[in-house]
Formats: sequence, C-alpha cells, structure tokens
Amino acid sequence: MRNTRCLVIKGKRRVEGDLKNLGIKLRTIPAGTFLDEYQQLPVDDDVRSMAAKLIEDSRDQIGPTEQDVINGIKSFKVAQMLMAREDCDAITMDCLGALGKTDVSLPCIAWSKMNDVGIPAACEADLGAVASHIIVQYLFDRPGFQQDPVAETAREAVIGAHCSCPTKLSGRDAPPEPYDLVHHHGVRDATPRPVWKIGQRVTSVDVLPATEDEPTKMLISAGEVIDNVSVPPAGGCVVSVMVKFDNVSEVLAFPGFHQLFFYGDYKRELKQFCRLY
Repeated sequence: MRNTRCLVIKGKRRVEGDLKNLGIKLRTIPAGTFLDEYQQLPVDDDVRSMAAKLIEDSRDQIGPTEQDVINGIKSFKVAQMLMAREDCDAITMDCLGALGKTDVSLPCIAWSKMNDVGIPAACEADLGAVASHIIVQYLFDRPGFQQDPVAETAREAVIGAHCSCPTKLSGRDAPPEPYDLVHHHGVRDATPRPVWKIGQRVTSVDVLPATEDEPTKMLISAGEVIDNVSVPPAGGCVVSVMVKFDNVSEVLAFPGFHQLFFYGDYKRELKQFCRLY
C-alpha cells in the first residue's frame, strides 16, 4: 500500500496528499482533464474491438446501443492513459460531479474493466472505498463491488446497489460471471450487470479513513448471497445483490456506506490483517 498512488479526478486543482495511517498516496488532478482527453480520443479499431468483445460475451443487451458501449470503452482508455501519465496504480473520480452534465460516458464500464484486470477503481472519489479496493485486491486477488446499502427488512438482508460492478468476481484469472449490458440507472451510458451466484459466501469490508479524532477503522461482515434484485421493475441502481449477513437481524442499523462486497468468506483473514498492520 505504501508504494501505491491513486489518481483522484475531481475539482479544479492539482493536489498531492496521502491517506493517513495507510500510506496510500493521492494525486488529484482537475476533472476537466478527463473531459479534454475524452473529446480528443479517436474511436480506433482497438476501441471498436473491445466494445464488440464486451457485447459478444454478454448474455443480453437491454437498452444500451453499440455506441453507448464504445463510449464506455473510450472512458476506460482515457483512464488508462491518465494513470500511465500520472504514474498511478489506482483510480477514482467524482463521476457525476465531473461528467453528470455532459454527454461524456460515466466510467461504469471503465471501472468494471479496471477492477476485472486488478486495477483498484473506486466510484465517486470515495477515499475509503479506494483503500477498501486496494486492500481486497492486494490480499485476495479478486475485485470488490462498491455499493450503496439498502436495508431489506422483510428478509433481514442488505441489498448492495450500484451501477458499476466487476464481472470476474471469483478472481481475475477465473471466468467472468454471466452478465447483461444495461443502462446506468439514469438511463444513460452502458454498464455490465453480472449475476451473482446464489448461495455464494461473501465478505463486506468498509475502510473508514482516519480523522483528527479517530484512527483508521475497518468494518467487516460475512454472509451469503440470497438474491439478485431485478432493476427494473425495482428502482435504483441496476446491479442489486441481496446478502444475508451472519448474526445480523437489525439491518436498518447495518453500519457503513460504499462497502465492498466480494466473493469468499475472509472475515477472519481481514481481522488478522488489521492486527498485523
């Protein structure tokens, strides 16, 4: 982690910093940099080939056009280029703040592909999620799904919902889960929606960065996938996976936000890592 630098795309200024206690370096560049590079990037044969492969490997294409997928691949290419230029190993962006009022593709496809190939990519410039992605990928060689938690009180479960999810949930050397190509919940851009295995053991991890008053903390839970919520007809983000966590019945009080769900029961290993660290 101390050799990791994360590219943070937000705001209007270049800033250097780090995550206290964790050693992860942060290099912030203006959001306009991404916009400028996206507009200049041509749609070449490589972009078209990657888009065609993503479409070919999907189960179904529900809503987004081929051009939507091409636009998503362009965002992936821009992110790759900026990371190389800035000598960074991970990436995050204030996506809606930077791109929400433009016609530039949100990085839902880009972040899914980044995490699939072992590059930690976090949504919404969330630095706790950056640390969570880095720790999970470095320790367990598999990507995590950063999500917004929704309490499902009838089944005493938690629905993790977001619009960008990796497909290689069992690890970057394993086959991807079956996925559909759908629209982001704002009915714009394309994103892969993988089908999580029912009965799969999963871990939830949420790193809470240090503040002036509190040290760095990690929230850890383990449980089992019990459903994939179809959106639509349900509302909200299009990747919605329901997890029943061990010994958790008061789901309205389930702590954290933007927790990572990832395949495997690694609660014990994460506790050991925290003690060693």
